[in-house]
Amino acid sequence: MSTEILQLTLPAAIDRARFLRDYWQKKPLLMRGALPAHVFSLQPDELAGLACETEIESRLIVQQSPQRWLVRHGPFDDADFSALPEREWTLLVQDVDKFVPDVARVIEAFDFMPSWRIDDIMISFAADGGGVGPHTDAYDVFLMQGHGRRRWRLSYRDYSDNDLIPGLEQRILAHFDTDEDWLLEPGDVLYLPPGIAHWGTADGDCMTYSLGFRAPSRRELAADWFQHLVSLADDTRLDDPRDLDVDDRARIGGAALSAAQQLLDPLLTADAGAFADWFGCYVTEPKPQFQVLPPDETWTQPDLERWIASDRDLVRHPAARLAWQESADGLTLFVQGEARRLSCELRDAVRILAQTRRLSPALLQQLATMAEGASQLIVDLLNEGVLEPDAEEE
Repeated sequence: MSTEILQLTLPAAIDRARFLRDYWQKKPLLMRGALPAHVFSLQPDELAGLACETEIESRLIVQQSPQRWLVRHGPFDDADFSALPEREWTLLVQDVDKFVPDVARVIEAFDFMPSWRIDDIMISFAADGGGVGPHTDAYDVFLMQGHGRRRWRLSYRDYSDNDLIPGLEQRILAHFDTDEDWLLEPGDVLYLPPGIAHWGTADGDCMTYSLGFRAPSRRELAADWFQHLVSLADDTRLDDPRDLDVDDRARIGGAALSAAQQLLDPLLTADAGAFADWFGCYVTEPKPQFQVLPPDETWTQPDLERWIASDRDLVRHPAARLAWQESADGLTLFVQGEARRLSCELRDAVRILAQTRRLSPALLQQLATMAEGASQLIVDLLNEGVLEPDAEEE
């Protein structure tokens, strides 16, 4: 088990505050040697093995000509890989951080970013000349070069759907005007904000880690918010106004419209607290395939005390999502799409639990005695499967 503390090394004269102010969601930034190359330890055959698992999302993309791309979805088998050409193909595997602890630890290097915005680490293996073609993404991404080298070309032109190659499953641009051309070596990191067109091509066999951030659209947010409002509605029915227009039975009068609007007004004017609760639940809702299950045996506070005394770590389940917020009404911890009200005295403990992926015995002892109810909160998270023993220590 590695105890190395990972930190992203930003270019000279750019600290974290300046990155967030001047680059985040505004413009690209190339960071040479931003991470030690040895942290990208996953091997190509291990990535291929993950792509053979039914519960893991994966794709193979083969460029057959400049305008023709073949896309296949996993799971794959040995015959699929044996049939690939020598060059110009790419294997992409999503959510590798949920399955490989060493990959999940790479996220620690980005501890200055909002943790509730992080989606996953996708890893790609590309044969020489391989890539997914020129395209744009609707989310922020850090492209981290693992094994080998990859050439990234960027275009600052505005592209639209009219610029896409028609008839392809992948959204690939038919034409690309290069404004930047960078060759990334192991340990280099390239940040790209949403909407920047980019084109990555393997210079020899290579592996790239992509840390993507959740970026729900207005349509997606609205759909979930209004569905939430529906769940809050009761069965009160629409009453007819007293002054029904009996002379024109097909006409919808102003009084009828007003009655319908008044029936919905309590939902459309939901208070800020209700919206904050919904948003916290929304951003911590896991993907359907990554539900966290409770352990086989129930934890108790004496069990936690014995665990701390045994000098072993607890870790957050790799698929668990946590966030918290504070308001005039108190403290709310969001876990896996659910909200729980907690005492404000637990603020410091909640802050640590929500942003820390590995809890050492010393930190556990500190947390357990930080405030009344803190140790019980840890036990509750253990019994929900959100926290668990470190499998590498067992």
